[in-house]
Amino acid sequence: MKRKYIFLVLIFMFCTCTSCKKTPPKSECEQNGHTWKEATCTTPKTCSVCQKTDGNALGHYWTDATCFSPKTCSVCHTTEGTMLEHLWVEATCTLAKHCTLCNTTDGVPLEHQYTEPTLDAPATCTLCGHTKGSPLSPIHYDLMIDYISIDETTMIWVDDYFELDPFDITYTQENIIEIDRFGTIDALQVGKTKVRFTLKSNPLLYFEFDFEVIPKMPSIYVTYEKMTIGDSTHIYFRDKTMCIDDYDITFSNNALVLKPDLSIEAVQYGSSVITITSKLDKRLTASCQVSIVNKDSFLLLYAENKTETVPAGERFKMSNSFNLANDSLVWISSNKEVAVVSDKGVITTKSEGYTIISVYDKNNINDKSKKTNFYLDVTGSIEVDYLSRFILTALEENGTEEVGNNIQKYGEWYPNNGQPWCAMFVSWCWNQTGLSTDILCKYQGCTAGMKWCTENGIMHYVQDFRFSEPLEQGASQNQYKEDYQPVTGDIVFFLSSGMSHTGICIYADDTYLYTIEGNTSDRVAIKRWSLQDARITGYAHPKYPEYSGVREDFSWIKELKSDGTYWWSNVSEQQKVD
Repeated sequence: MKRKYIFLVLIFMFCTCTSCKKTPPKSECEQNGHTWKEATCTTPKTCSVCQKTDGNALGHYWTDATCFSPKTCSVCHTTEGTMLEHLWVEATCTLAKHCTLCNTTDGVPLEHQYTEPTLDAPATCTLCGHTKGSPLSPIHYDLMIDYISIDETTMIWVDDYFELDPFDITYTQENIIEIDRFGTIDALQVGKTKVRFTLKSNPLLYFEFDFEVIPKMPSIYVTYEKMTIGDSTHIYFRDKTMCIDDYDITFSNNALVLKPDLSIEAVQYGSSVITITSKLDKRLTASCQVSIVNKDSFLLLYAENKTETVPAGERFKMSNSFNLANDSLVWISSNKEVAVVSDKGVITTKSEGYTIISVYDKNNINDKSKKTNFYLDVTGSIEVDYLSRFILTALEENGTEEVGNNIQKYGEWYPNNGQPWCAMFVSWCWNQTGLSTDILCKYQGCTAGMKWCTENGIMHYVQDFRFSEPLEQGASQNQYKEDYQPVTGDIVFFLSSGMSHTGICIYADDTYLYTIEGNTSDRVAIKRWSLQDARITGYAHPKYPEYSGVREDFSWIKELKSDGTYWWSNVSEQQKVD
């Protein structure tokens, strides 16, 4: 109850005080209203009289900084910070230098830097890769083959260029091939190289190709090109360094068979092609053909030497399946440096190598049944009594006669048929023996032969003689007689007393000289001369190859034959006049 009285007293006191307090006067803004200034970025809405505010400042409306101005309020233009730096991109062939922020440019685009066009590409800008035009037109060429054997040649042709002088020719590997100005390619050694042809007037115009030189291509033959059933032969290489073990052997049919010893046997009639192929390089191949025929219908040749290879220096006679006389056939050697063959079918081997002995019927050269070849493989060398062989070769010709005025086989061989032939007979016998022209020259004129012998120091004069022209190798034109005893194998010259003749010395004793001569009474004949005969000018003594054996004794030439006649005919003596 007491609390109630206190509360009433307090209310009374408050009411009394309030009612008696004075009310203050109103302000201008209260009487007339506020004079507002709009809010800005930094100040709120504000009364310009009483500074009363309403709300908040607007805040800045920022635009980002650029390369030309810092961060800026778009309302009040207040800035903050600094302007940006240009982010430049370097100029290209299509765009100038420019800022990636503001696209401002500086300068102009670059100029294209074009390369020259090539065979592979058009002109190309090295800066941007832009191209213009087309690649160069290529140079066209024609290469027969991109490899050759070491012993072969081939050709290259370049369109529009007859000669290759306008080109520089280079090789990645030197000394493999050589190309001349006309395009002939010669093999120098086995190997591979890349060849480049560059046009001198425009080095960007070129062409190139790979080329290879392979080992020497094999060339083969068999001894008999015609055989009969049961005959056998072997394969031979023309190049003696090659070996059959390095090759595979095949036949075109079953007419031939290969035996374990690598000989080839004929087993049925027909023709068969023998082919060899290198086991290491299939490009190396060669072939030859053999005919297997009836020996009663076709001429077949057989050699005394059954090994089918003959050492150099040997001499042997051929036979044939028809049993024809050898002198009824024509015999020809394709390589007389390797072997020669007489018209009697006697083969004389001279040096290592390969030759073909061709044989045919002289009366019917078109009769293929009587025409064949014998392929001869000559190897190595043996010691031969060439001096005796020379005499024997000449003696085999004894009695051969002319078939017309100076027409005979020696002039045909020389060749100068129809002319005096005594010297050609000597040269023919020398060649048939297998002797070299380094030892005795091939001569037709007697004076020319004697001159060569004098210059080479093998001439001995038994009468004074003077040449009408200067001699070579220090020999004097004036030659003086000496005491000289001729021996077997000498060449005799008859040049005095109006004669011009030559022959071969078979034998000489203290009184007589026995010779075999051509073109004496139109034939080959054996003669006996007095050593004192005024017609003998001198003797050449050739330096025959060394021989360690016992040479044949030809003294029998002066003795009687079994029929009581002599081998020789006598020459009436014409004694020297001292």
